[in-house]
Amino acid sequence: MTMDYWERMKVAAAIALPIVTIAGGYWLADLVMAPSYPQQRGYAIGGVPPVDLASAQRQWPGGESKPGQRDMLLGYVRNIHAATVPLREGAAPAGPATPVDLGTLLAAADASRGERTAQTCAACHTFGAGQPNRVGPNLHGIVGRAYAAQPGFAYSPALSGMDGRWTYEALDRFLTSPAKTVAGTKMAFAGLRNPRDRAQIIAYLASISPGAPAFPAPQAAPEPPAATAP
Repeated sequence: MTMDYWERMKVAAAIALPIVTIAGGYWLADLVMAPSYPQQRGYAIGGVPPVDLASAQRQWPGGESKPGQRDMLLGYVRNIHAATVPLREGAAPAGPATPVDLGTLLAAADASRGERTAQTCAACHTFGAGQPNRVGPNLHGIVGRAYAAQPGFAYSPALSGMDGRWTYEALDRFLTSPAKTVAGTKMAFAGLRNPRDRAQIIAYLASISPGAPAFPAPQAAPEPPAATAP
C-alpha cells in the first residue's frame, strides 16, 4: 500500500521541521551573541614563543595537531605568570600593591567566616575541645601552643625538631605554604595565598584557643608623600 499525498507531506514536514529549527537557532544565536576573537595573544612573555590562544580555542582540539604546537602552547601557559598585561591607551601603569600587615588583617577578620572556610580542613583536623586527632592534630587551643605539642599525635620529625610556639605570625607563615615553611612536614596542603582568607581562619583558631593572646596591633598607615611645588 503506497502512501497518499498527505502522508508523504507529514513525513517530509517531520524531517524538515527539526532541520529548520536547528538552523534557525544557530542563525539567531549568531545574531544575539556573535563571538569576537582577538587575532593575536594579548599578553607578551619575554623569551617565550608567541601563541594565538584565541586560535587554539577556535580550533580545539585540532589546534594542537601541527608539529611542536602542543609544546609551544604548554610553554606559554607554564610561563603565563610572567606575562605583561597591556595597558589601555592613556592608562597609567599601576604601582606595586602595598602589602597589608597581619595586625590590620586580623583586626578586620570575621571569625565566623573563618570557621566556614576552615570546614575544608575538617577532613584532616578536628576543632572541638577533647575531639580526637585525625590525619592532622586537633586544633583546639592551637594559638599559643608549642609546636608539635598535641598529645597522641605523631608529628613529622621536621616539626617535632622545631622550638617555639604557634604565634599569629607563625600560623600565617605556615598557612601560606606549609611545605615551604617547614620542609619535610607531613601536611599535604598547598596553602592559602590570600592573606585575608588566612586572617579569617587565624581569627577563628584564636576564638577556639582559651587564653589566646591579643592580636598584634595594626601598623600605622604610611604618610602620603609631601606635595612638591611646581
